[in-house]
Amino acid sequence: MKEEKVNCIIIDDEFLARRLLSDYIKKIPELNLVGSFDSPLAISNVINENNVELIFTDIEMDDILGIDFIENLRVPNPPLVIFVSAYSEYAAKAFEIDAMEYLVKPVTFPRFLKASNKALNIIDIKRKMKNNNLETGNISERRAVRDNFIIVKIDRKHVKIQFDDILYIEGALEYVYFQTKTNRLMSLFSLKKLENTLPNDKFMRIHKSYIVAIDKIDMVDGNKVILGDNEIAVSRTFKKRLLEKLS
Repeated sequence: MKEEKVNCIIIDDEFLARRLLSDYIKKIPELNLVGSFDSPLAISNVINENNVELIFTDIEMDDILGIDFIENLRVPNPPLVIFVSAYSEYAAKAFEIDAMEYLVKPVTFPRFLKASNKALNIIDIKRKMKNNNLETGNISERRAVRDNFIIVKIDRKHVKIQFDDILYIEGALEYVYFQTKTNRLMSLFSLKKLENTLPNDKFMRIHKSYIVAIDKIDMVDGNKVILGDNEIAVSRTFKKRLLEKLS
C-alpha cells in the first residue's frame, strides 16, 4: 500500500507474545502500532480515537475471551481482526464472526506477513471506495446474477464475468475475489449470498472461504481441490457433498 499507514493494536495477556507481534509489525512498513494491551477491556476508546483499522488479538485471556470481545465490539467503523491463538479449536467460531485470519501460535513471520498483507489489501480497497464516494449497495447479488454471467462492480465500473470463465470465488469478509482464467477481480459481495444465488449446478461451496466452479475441477487430492494450476482447500464438512456431486 502506498497510502497512509494502517493503525493497528495488539491484545494479548502474555508479554512475550505481545513483544513478538510488535517486532513483526515493525518489519511491515505499512503498519503503525498504536498500542499493545494485556486486556481487551476499555479498548473501544482507543479504536475510535486512533482510527484503528486492524486488531491482532489472542483468544483465551483472563478478563474475557477475545472472540466474545470482538463479537460484542460496538464501534462506528469496526476494524479487521486477525486472531492469534495457541488453540486451533476456536477457528470455526472466529470465522463465524468474520475474522480476517486465524493464526495458531507459534506464528512464523512469513505466515504473519501473509495474513497482514491480506488485511492491507482489503483496507486499501475500502479506502479507495470511501475516497471515491462509491456506492456499495446499488447492485444486489440477486440482481447481479444472470443466466450465464454475473455483473461485478469494480471501482466505478460494472464488469460482466461469464460463468464459464470463473474458476473459483474466494471470500474475504464482505469482499470476494473472482478468480477467472486470466484475472483476479475483487468486488463487494457476500460469499454466503453468492452461494444462495449462483446456479447450484455450476457452482458449489467447498470451504468457508471458497466457492468453486464444478466443471473446472481436475482433481480432489486429500483436502485440496486442483483446478489447472490452482490449488484451494476443501473442508471436511463439504468434501463428502463435493465427491457425491462429482460422481
